[in-house]
Amino acid sequence: MIGGEFCFKTRVYYQDTDCEGVVYYANYLTYFERARMEYLEHSGLDLLELKGKGILFAVAKAEISYKFPARLGDILDIYTKVEKVGASKIVFSYEVRRDKDNKLLALGSTVLVCISEDFRPIPLPEFVREKIVI
Repeated sequence: MIGGEFCFKTRVYYQDTDCEGVVYYANYLTYFERARMEYLEHSGLDLLELKGKGILFAVAKAEISYKFPARLGDILDIYTKVEKVGASKIVFSYEVRRDKDNKLLALGSTVLVCISEDFRPIPLPEFVREKIVI
């Protein structure tokens, strides 16, 4: 991780695409989820351990801006970064690039809210804040 930015690599599989061999638009949210989980794990946060402590995260908002299609077989670099940390929320940004030529394919963001097991917002624990790089 350099300057708080983390790169997650993934291949575009057949199941990710539509009948034209282009990544189905909603699958970018799956890529964002995988990249975000890897980012958090890389930062030293174990999501199962957090869940055991009653600390959960829910996506409250997601945005995607499509620039160029990803296709079957492409290797994607998904750059993930924490943009902002609030009292109970974390804003992540994403940049999806094709590995072979660094072509920008999509930009996105998600807002995660820290919640309890009864789905109510709770303050982001200090130990979580300390592990997230901005």
